[in-house]
Amino acid sequence: MLKNSLNCHSDPRAWSRKGRACKSLILNRQDEYVVNTSRLGEFLWELKQALRLGRRDCNVCLVDDKQIKRLNFLHLGKNRATDVLSFAWHADSQPAPRSRSGRGRPRHESRNAEEGAISEFKNFLGDIVISVDTAKRNARLEGHSTLNEIRWLILHGVLHLLGYDHEEDRGEMTRLELSLRKRLRIARD
Repeated sequence: MLKNSLNCHSDPRAWSRKGRACKSLILNRQDEYVVNTSRLGEFLWELKQALRLGRRDCNVCLVDDKQIKRLNFLHLGKNRATDVLSFAWHADSQPAPRSRSGRGRPRHESRNAEEGAISEFKNFLGDIVISVDTAKRNARLEGHSTLNEIRWLILHGVLHLLGYDHEEDRGEMTRLELSLRKRLRIARD
């Protein structure tokens, strides 16, 4: 794969009755490992069906340890690589668009732009960033494929985007995650 390549996937089975395709993207921004983004896209579609997400979508970005370490430090203050980060989309936390002068747009233009952004992203859950380097190491340690590890991390990330928090929920997220692994036939490979 080329560095910073853009691999987008939209499974034909994900088309809705109104003819709109799944808007989830899988972006491969690392070049160390070959990753089958089509299979990951199929899995993401199956996961969306299992969770009954309907038109709600997310993006998955595959990076290396250096990139995820930088994001982990910028957003969580942790100066180390990790396997997965989730960034939930919250329309109410987005700043109003600004003019070139920096003074802001007239009130009616700003409101229209905000309404357009909210409408455009109303079904967007957020972004999931996965370190393929860390996924590969974890998979080797656990004795399964890197593809399976990345699937687990996508599942984990989507649950975080839906508001689950394994550090605070007394095992609820973990139980759901293990149940979905079994249901989606990714418990072990």
